[in-house]
Amino acid sequence: MGRAWTTQDDVRLRSERFNSIETLKNPIGNSQIEIVQLGRGRLSGELLHGRIEDVAFSRGQFSLSVRATGVFSPDKIVVGTLLACVGGSRSLGDTVVPGDVLMHPPGAEHDRLYEGAARFAGVMCDPAEILDLFVAEEHVSDPEFWTKRRHFRFTDRRTGALGALLALLAGRLQHGGIPQGAAAEYWKRSVLDAFIGPVAMEPGAGRERPVASSTRIVHDVERYLHKYGNRAVHVSEICEKLKLKRRTLYRAFDEALGIGPIEFLRAKRLSMVHLRLRQASPDETGVLDVATELGFLEFGRFAQQYRALFGEYPRETLHRNARKKRPDLKTSSSPDDLARFA
Repeated sequence: MGRAWTTQDDVRLRSERFNSIETLKNPIGNSQIEIVQLGRGRLSGELLHGRIEDVAFSRGQFSLSVRATGVFSPDKIVVGTLLACVGGSRSLGDTVVPGDVLMHPPGAEHDRLYEGAARFAGVMCDPAEILDLFVAEEHVSDPEFWTKRRHFRFTDRRTGALGALLALLAGRLQHGGIPQGAAAEYWKRSVLDAFIGPVAMEPGAGRERPVASSTRIVHDVERYLHKYGNRAVHVSEICEKLKLKRRTLYRAFDEALGIGPIEFLRAKRLSMVHLRLRQASPDETGVLDVATELGFLEFGRFAQQYRALFGEYPRETLHRNARKKRPDLKTSSSPDDLARFA
């Protein structure tokens, strides 16, 4: 199970281990991201959510290939970094490697493919927080700089130091070690600087991230599916309604996601079933009802496809104990350890 520790009203932390994709829907702050599981097996991981005043931060890891899409926040900036990934990662069709920093302005579309197990971290805040913090930096203090999606590649991102800072902060919050006032303000500045400091030092290292044509086609397909309730849709219908050649559709999915449209659409609907079953009560919900609602009519085949992706039959998901255990958090014995991150 997750557990929350609170030192004061303006400093909070929640940490949890998970064994299903639903926890990843909320990777930072109050965002709601759509997750489609692509890797086969039972996904597991850990997620730490923290908040100091109005600045939210997170650190997470998970074990299988997934795709994440959606909008983090309509009015907050999100800056994230990939700490590690097995098999690679892509954002809007562009390769992302450990150490890269991705900047999402308010309302911007988040699109990420993780080809295997990964670790990530991110911070969410009001644009004014960044402008105040870096008021002396010519580029970073310009509000226009933060209105565009940007991708930064740094040869020395200090991902180890960033992870160590978040672990130290988690330990201190767990044991009530951060008082209100000036100390909380110092920690907040430390978190923001850990994520955004390299951007302020090298603003020219970033570039705007345009949406590749292949990714745009995949987005159009997903919007079409959402419009019609994520029902079962044949590839021929997509080509007809979106006026796409079949070869173009297949090439777009291969370039953007590394799989064909049929396989992805099936994984998407299976992931929706999985989420519904994980949130349902066995006494009130039947597997067949959920499967039928999401377009699966051959129940034997559906159960086999579901088991191939998630490593268990749908009835096992419905009845599985969803309690999550709290991960062990290590703390530092020295009260001055934060100084090395300043």
